[in-house]
Amino acid sequence: MRIHRLLILFIVMGLTVFSFLQGEEKLKKISLEEVLSIGSLESDILYMWAGITTGPQGHIYVTDAMDYSVKKFNEKGVLVKKVGRKGKGPKEFLAPRSIKYFQGQLYVTDQYIPGIKIFDKNLNYIRHIPLKFPIWDLKIASEEKIFISSPIMSQPEQLILIDSQGKMNKQMKQTSEVEEYWENFLKFEIDVQGNLYVIYTFRDRIRKYNRTMNQIWAKSLFGHREVKRKKLNSSKVAAPELPTQTAYKDIALDSQGHLFILGGHLCEHPGRDVYVLDQKGNHLTSFLLPESSHCLHIDHHDFLYSRGEEGTSIKKISMKYIYGQ
Repeated sequence: MRIHRLLILFIVMGLTVFSFLQGEEKLKKISLEEVLSIGSLESDILYMWAGITTGPQGHIYVTDAMDYSVKKFNEKGVLVKKVGRKGKGPKEFLAPRSIKYFQGQLYVTDQYIPGIKIFDKNLNYIRHIPLKFPIWDLKIASEEKIFISSPIMSQPEQLILIDSQGKMNKQMKQTSEVEEYWENFLKFEIDVQGNLYVIYTFRDRIRKYNRTMNQIWAKSLFGHREVKRKKLNSSKVAAPELPTQTAYKDIALDSQGHLFILGGHLCEHPGRDVYVLDQKGNHLTSFLLPESSHCLHIDHHDFLYSRGEEGTSIKKISMKYIYGQ
């Protein structure tokens, strides 16, 4: 009995030391392995998917911009259901974009139709949240707390908080440091503590805010380099310059709180370089996607989803985390 107790004690001590050492280790590398591919240039399953989200049972939901639809695939990549056609009705789209899964419901935006259409997990239409402006990105914190960014909202309210009826919270302000219209093109993520991580599409800027919207840190991955711009053909002396490049394309969080940022034209491989940061903004590692992608999505099991074959395929990728001192 005494030997048995000593053996248990040694095992517990060993596990404690191992856990301590694991806590001291940092993420050093991520290796990728494709585990599923949906669609191809030769098939008509996908024409040009824009947004992607996943449900708890492994179902994959995408918006198909050229097919004016939302599509549901099972965990094996088989098309289960499709809803949508061209138009402005409840189940119609002109250019479906973002899609987010939250508690059995899907929140879908359209580039040319203001507001958010809500479907259930089986793609049955539920209702519409009316808005007067287009949406660039959205995240759902709860049914009554929906965060959105819009390229045409008046500053400084770059991130907007609305309820389930589309009513805006006027106290929601992201920052007063706004220089021009292009500052409003934001993508963002929310962690389990309610912190927000914001990237700027056309500016080399990454920021973290707490739940009361106080800035925690700000970071640049490319030394505050500027994206290329081009002046509009105009006789006016003060004709605006439009960005012709992107700084960052998308942002995602894994289950461990690592921040994944998809680089744009400022990186060596636009749309392929992914930068991994910790919650303090420290750059841990980077990796290269097999093909250029316009977005990233990471599910609850830390599988990564990216674009393939010019938007006609979805790549599901297993990520192996390698830690070290």
